[in-house]
Amino acid sequence: MKSNQSKSGFVSLAIMVALTAVSFVGCAESSTKKNEDITLLTYLVSNPHAPVGAQADCLVSAGLINSCIGAKIQLDAGANCSLVTIADNQAIGADYATIKTSVIKKYNELKCNIAENKYATASAAVDAFKEPLTFTSTADATSKVVFSAPTYY
Repeated sequence: MKSNQSKSGFVSLAIMVALTAVSFVGCAESSTKKNEDITLLTYLVSNPHAPVGAQADCLVSAGLINSCIGAKIQLDAGANCSLVTIADNQAIGADYATIKTSVIKKYNELKCNIAENKYATASAAVDAFKEPLTFTSTADATSKVVFSAPTYY
């Protein structure tokens, strides 16, 4: 009797895993067909730690800017929001919480949720968000833009 219970438990677990895998593949296929931004999903899947603090603020900013890009080529959240990049920028004065707040404000001004207001390239979107993404370096008092435009296809 005990072997039948463990066998049915194993079968139930196998079915749940299969259904989960099928639903994940379905999500990936539908977002690809719709040309949705999957850069953040890719970043989060490949990064084993949940983003917190400056990294979470950076990812929010990258997601908003990517939603303003009409093309398939997007900002690479992995390159722009890596812990190394963030640490380098914070060492010379970048405040990602302030940057996120400024990006949200600019996003609301640009009304990127309307198709006509989207930018054709990632570099055009970075240019549009240049003011909120810029901070003054404490190292040499020059202006520095937090995001470069490495792209994701």
